[in-house]
Amino acid sequence: MSGSLSPVMVSPIVHRAAEAGVVLEADQWDALARYRDLILEWNRRFNLTAIRDPAGVEERLFLDALRLLPALDAVLSRTASMPPEVARLLDVGTGAGLPGMVLAIARPALAVTLLDATGKKVRFLEHVIADLGLDRVTAVHGRAEDLGHDPAERDTYAVVSARAVSSLPALLELAAPFLTLGGTALFPKSIDLDDELAAGRRAAPLVGMAIDAAAVLPGSTTRLVIATKRAPTPVSYPRRAGLPAHEPLGGRGAVPANRGGSRGGTR
Repeated sequence: MSGSLSPVMVSPIVHRAAEAGVVLEADQWDALARYRDLILEWNRRFNLTAIRDPAGVEERLFLDALRLLPALDAVLSRTASMPPEVARLLDVGTGAGLPGMVLAIARPALAVTLLDATGKKVRFLEHVIADLGLDRVTAVHGRAEDLGHDPAERDTYAVVSARAVSSLPALLELAAPFLTLGGTALFPKSIDLDDELAAGRRAAPLVGMAIDAAAVLPGSTTRLVIATKRAPTPVSYPRRAGLPAHEPLGGRGAVPANRGGSRGGTR
């Protein structure tokens, strides 16, 4: 992997990650530095993310993803009893690869699938995968509403993550079909989540899910929603493209996702 670490990579972000219980090897920081450079390079060609400076990528994208690792590790510790083919992670609406690519770099033994509906973004992800030699990471061009009905993908993941994709009821509907029974969904959301969380709790049982926690991550303004698949998801879910976001489960109308629409937040 080429390049050297920026001053930010070797100091503040390393220390702030450590404060969240995250410690990486030097080659993993090197990989993140290269990934950062590729994001900035490709972002000049088309819109990968609204964040366009190195420090912003490191602090607002990478650090936010790294803060998920303690929760992910807790989930992975329970996958030993699962068949190897389901001990893997799906990142829905991954965009520039967040948080899935960062999690894959930090946990190289984990099989990760990065799903996005935009072909240009998937081509970028394929380039990063090849550049960094991430042989357990796959980029897939498609929509969760469609792939969730594929028998080869349904009920086959231990973990599903999604960042800034949609409201919590929609995320639960999109994630549940992919999860094996006992699998876990990790959704980083904004702190101001009370109304959305209430709607999510109403929607969760409809797709076999239960929300277990929604705690603020250390040193951040993010609440991590953790949900577990407790029952099979009805075959009618996910509904066709657009319906989960525009007609969310749980009633009382649509709930804004991080106050930002169907792909809110910063990618």
